[in-house]
Amino acid sequence: MYQFQTKRESFGRGFLSCPGESKIKKMAAGLVMSAKDLPLEFDLENGFVYAGFQKQATGMSFRSSLFSKEEMLDELAAQHPEDAEDLMVIKEGMRPWMKHADLQGNFFSERQNMLLAEKHLWGGTWMGHCVPEFAGIMKNGTGYYREKAEKYRKINEGRDDFYDAIVMTMDALDSFGGRICEEAGALTEKTDNPEERKRLEAIRDTFSHAPEKPCRDFVEACIVFVWLFYLDGIDSPGHFDQYMYDFWRVTESGLRRRYLEAVWQFMHNTRTWNLCISGSDENWNDLSNDLTYEILDVTAKYKYHTPNLTMRWHRNTPEKLMQAAYRALASGCGMPALYNDGAVCPALERLGIPPRDSHSYVMNGCNQIDIQGKSHMGLEDGEVVIAKAVELVLFNGISPKTGQDVGLHTGDPAEFQDFDQFFAAFLRQLDDMTDAAAEMSNTAQRAYAAEAPNPLRSALIEGCIEKGRDYKDGGPIYGNGQILAEGIADAIDSLAAVKKYIYEEKRYTMGELVDALKADFEGYEEMYHTLKKSELKFGNDIEYVDSIGKEIIDHFNRRLLGIETVRGGHFSGGCSPYNRAAGYGAALGALPNGKKKEERMIADSIGAVPGCDRNGPTALLNSCLCFDHTLAGSGFILNIKFERDLFRSEEGREAFLALWRTYFTRKGQQLSVTVVSAEELLDAQKHPEKHGDLIVRIGGYSDYFVRLSKATQENVIARTGFKVGA
Repeated sequence: MYQFQTKRESFGRGFLSCPGESKIKKMAAGLVMSAKDLPLEFDLENGFVYAGFQKQATGMSFRSSLFSKEEMLDELAAQHPEDAEDLMVIKEGMRPWMKHADLQGNFFSERQNMLLAEKHLWGGTWMGHCVPEFAGIMKNGTGYYREKAEKYRKINEGRDDFYDAIVMTMDALDSFGGRICEEAGALTEKTDNPEERKRLEAIRDTFSHAPEKPCRDFVEACIVFVWLFYLDGIDSPGHFDQYMYDFWRVTESGLRRRYLEAVWQFMHNTRTWNLCISGSDENWNDLSNDLTYEILDVTAKYKYHTPNLTMRWHRNTPEKLMQAAYRALASGCGMPALYNDGAVCPALERLGIPPRDSHSYVMNGCNQIDIQGKSHMGLEDGEVVIAKAVELVLFNGISPKTGQDVGLHTGDPAEFQDFDQFFAAFLRQLDDMTDAAAEMSNTAQRAYAAEAPNPLRSALIEGCIEKGRDYKDGGPIYGNGQILAEGIADAIDSLAAVKKYIYEEKRYTMGELVDALKADFEGYEEMYHTLKKSELKFGNDIEYVDSIGKEIIDHFNRRLLGIETVRGGHFSGGCSPYNRAAGYGAALGALPNGKKKEERMIADSIGAVPGCDRNGPTALLNSCLCFDHTLAGSGFILNIKFERDLFRSEEGREAFLALWRTYFTRKGQQLSVTVVSAEELLDAQKHPEKHGDLIVRIGGYSDYFVRLSKATQENVIARTGFKVGA
């Protein structure tokens, strides 16, 4: 075996030095080697220590499993010629193990790649989020996982490589702890700064026994959590106010608040994904505690756009907690996102998850739903642009933008006798797109199960050690999947227009409509004006329109529930556009709702096409309640914008809280709130240098307005901004 001389790229050296063909064991060996000499970074401002692969050319992360950045290895070899030979051995040696990094080249079919290129659907093209039980290390120590691995090794014969990897990973964590303790102690002796000394002493004292032994208070739990979370790759913390509360309540109030704020700074600086607070247990008892309120207070104090904070609501949520959430939202940070246990828990129970676990749900990523420490199902497996199915019916399966044969041949639409035939063809196209996204996801899942293990996550997700299987390979208790719907209102409005103006009023023939769409409405100005200005727009509490929407989305969500995932569960639907709405708009041609070919503005949540909801927030929410939200187990986002003045008055506060309470009581699933004035947004477009701190809600997350693309900015501006009494 090759003998490395370099001290660089410890993970790659450890991986390649491990004999055998077990990838998960080789990854654990990479962790063991990294624990010996991966650089440690001490953050003396916040009091934390980081050890991770973010600055390395080789390593592991939740985003990619194993990774090897060949260009970076080339750069290192050029900068350090004395290590060049070793670095090139690492580069060439890692390459055969990286098949999972090129799904399209190694696993997807020619048709699947063609559908990806069309950009109206996708499946499985990134590895996704989940929420391991990080608190298990803080509460139990690594010894617990070694004992658990040895217990189940005896039960699951032939899985020794997996169990070796778990034990080696725990050894690596302990080795890291020993190094951190030693280096923190050395730095303590060198510093003359009393505050730095205190923080270094806290790190030293924590790792004098952790992670092998449990943490003793909130300070130690925060230090270990940040280190482990960073090592994992910075995903989603999950139900922070629950698993940290036992540590919180035994720690002096001033000290614990300082470390909570330090954690908040860390999460903001690292763009942490989703932290969840409050909620109910299976008997609908409220789970909020004083840490819940402190987190909301910190959110309002700093007004950061990250971490993405989610608050769970239920029928017994205290009024004072709603008031605290309102104060955070009024700060303009777009958080917390509001989720309803009354809709989410039944949705999860449809997937076979019992109440004791459905009430343990958390969000990860933007807003995907997971069961912390028990599942791998919140990873955003794919998306389908619903409006594309309308286009494919009108053009008999051919994409008018690319000319590709991407859909079913449902026939010449001019030959359909009535709207029922047109709608049946639409559902056939939608089913075909949905099935394609799900199969693409399953193709990727098979590849990841074989090629993309992660021993750290497999240790911290229940079911993996018990089965002797990796978290990508059916190990977790729950392995459901999530396919998201985009362009919902665009499809609804288009179908309503076809029904009204083609089949009922017969104002235009189907041939005229198709010709107008081909011409991007050039020469069809009267038709364009009629379609664009039509009152038949989703989001205005119009039963004629909403009934179409209900049939579409409930059908989509029900179909997904009948499709199995390779991970051992079923798919579920949702809506989480992230910042992709404008891109999906560009992938669509002209539509019967009056969208032109080059327009990028489409619906950015389950709500109306921006600017088309004209009858106030109650009408918008009534329209959105036409869907059965308990069919969507993946996060069913509703972006809603309020004028800032609304959140500055007593009247506005009461109006918003009543709106929130009513929507959730009627089984609405989610609200993502932006508090900003239209004037601010327009001025920020013209003078971005003056509005660097202006935050808006995008899909399931918050972001600085001035960082968004022009198309996404236009989408946000066009959303209706509701006022007091609207």
